[in-house]
Amino acid sequence: MSDGETGSALGRAPLFYSEEETASLLGIHRTTLRTLALDGRAPVEPIRLTPHKRVYRRIDVERLAGVVD
Repeated sequence: MSDGETGSALGRAPLFYSEEETASLLGIHRTTLRTLALDGRAPVEPIRLTPHKRVYRRIDVERLAGVVD
């Protein structure tokens, strides 16, 4: 993900997490998350950027992971 997408160039928290970052925060393998997303059963709603690239909203991932209320 580029700095423009994540906001990290400005020193802010990213708005989105990559598939790999999301899987890591949720404690599952990236392949498992991808499979769940393809089946429509992902624990958080993916945003498709391209047919093969998905990102996940930071707030949704952190809520599910128990990082924020």
